Amino acid sequence: MILYIHGFRTTVDSHKAKLLKAHYGEVLIASDHSHVPSQAIADLEALIVSQKITAIIASSLGGYYATYLGEKYNLKTVLINPSVKPYTTTRKYLGENEKQDGEKFIWKEEYLDFLEQFKVCSIEPKNYFVFLQTGDEVLDYHVAKEYYTGAKMVIEEDGNHRFEGFERYLDVVSEFLEV
Repeated sequence: MILYIHGFRTTVDSHKAKLLKAHYGEVLIASDHSHVPSQAIADLEALIVSQKITAIIASSLGGYYATYLGEKYNLKTVLINPSVKPYTTTRKYLGENEKQDGEKFIWKEEYLDFLEQFKVCSIEPKNYFVFLQTGDEVLDYHVAKEYYTGAKMVIEEDGNHRFEGFERYLDVVSEFLEV
């Protein structure tokens, strides 16, 4: 089973989640985790154990969670424009926010502290396939490029935070994940 972990302010109905569900069908579980990081980690770990997850695909803040979980459970992990330091990059969102579905939530200082506790200092590069676009308007792709050094990586010029055209890579992702 593959677990898809969405990013900050998106939902289980995001464009990428729909794309992945259409491609992988019943083999993929799209997480509908909490915006509260401690609850998100607990929910995601419960899914990994109960659903016998063997691989993760994640985007943005979900990529940060996926890196922690991928290392903890030794899972093959595909990351799309992942957040490497959300404890700093999401600081600008402190206060009220709105998810893509209109649901409002409060992002708190304590969440930043919690996120920093789950920082992974070194990764097993062979377990990662990272997709970056240089036109990411939310995160500096250089940070992820450096952090995931040694991992299999696709870096495309231009694009955006959503990683335009990700569907072009579904076959190579499946090959990497061995599904």
